[in-house]
Amino acid sequence: MDDETQWGRVWLLFGVGLGAAAQFAKLSLTFAALAALYDRSAPMLALSLTAVSGAGIVLGALAGFGVARYGPRKVLIGALILGGILSLVQSLVLPFPLFIVSRILEGMAHLSIVVAAPVLMIRVSARKDYPMVMALWAGYFGVGFAMVGAALPLLLDRIGLQGIWALHGVLMLALAGAVASRLSSGPRGREVWPGFLTYHRRLYSHPNRVAPGLGFFAHTLVFMAFLTFLPPFIAGPLPVALVAGLLPLIALVGIFLSGILAARIPPVHLMMLSYAMTVGMLALLALAPATLAPWLAFLAFIIIGIAPGAAFAAIPALNHDATGQAEANGAVAQLGNLGTGLGSPLFALALGAGGFPGLLVLAALISIAGIVALGWISHRIVRQ
Repeated sequence: MDDETQWGRVWLLFGVGLGAAAQFAKLSLTFAALAALYDRSAPMLALSLTAVSGAGIVLGALAGFGVARYGPRKVLIGALILGGILSLVQSLVLPFPLFIVSRILEGMAHLSIVVAAPVLMIRVSARKDYPMVMALWAGYFGVGFAMVGAALPLLLDRIGLQGIWALHGVLMLALAGAVASRLSSGPRGREVWPGFLTYHRRLYSHPNRVAPGLGFFAHTLVFMAFLTFLPPFIAGPLPVALVAGLLPLIALVGIFLSGILAARIPPVHLMMLSYAMTVGMLALLALAPATLAPWLAFLAFIIIGIAPGAAFAAIPALNHDATGQAEANGAVAQLGNLGTGLGSPLFALALGAGGFPGLLVLAALISIAGIVALGWISHRIVRQ
């Protein structure tokens, strides 16, 4: 922690986050080109997308331990180099089984990046700026997707999919060099690996470590599924594609708003407030006429966007040392990937069983469960 925030280094680390977001976007936003490159069925191609999330589900907490043990700078530089090399190798068009292996390894690199980078952002920031800095980090994924989406039409036309992967690899290696030259090493941890089950049990029994991840889990269960299933039901007079494209961008308003609010409201309470307001907005959406539905949905996504920003702000608010912050980030990564993976299947079932009302009811129940869980863990933190 510094007396003044080193904003140049903060923005460099945010750029690292954009590179990490592109590890997803370079495939998910080019799925048609990927299908042309690899003649495989859609479910098989989808493995290349889910491989990255799968690494987060299995290894998220372990990444937190690694960052705490070896230091966030060393882990981040190694992950950026690995990610860059893998992207360059992918541009050579590997045989499909090897391509899937490369994506699993890329998932490990992505996980290490998103656990280490926010710990370094906290290190180079003043305490008064923690909420805003963490809100900035919480927006890396949405901003990264938006930037890649804006650049893709031109890039695909000029350099093709393989060229995009090679360009991403070069950028990741350049970011590794920038981090190595601009950020200094901190003290290494002294943690001893206690074993897989023991470490997870210890992590998830620590309320300060798990509270941010728990709030983030409830958010990810709803957010990605809503982006997938909600637009046709709430577009009203607007084009469905326009609404689908605007929703994640509008959520960024809530994420950045959380940076202002978390300086005045304890972040865990802010997450609970976001979920409570979300339940109210879902009730309004259920009753709204078609002409008002898209505008209410836009407002709802601003409110929904407050929760992830508050979750990241809760990491330094509840954990005052680098080890605690690294482990809390590991829990956020693990639970966030789990929520993203579970959300779409759950909401698909709700849609099949109850249509549009089924989506809203499930989202309301998850939000209420998030409030109850955060209230319970807040009580544990106070008792502790």
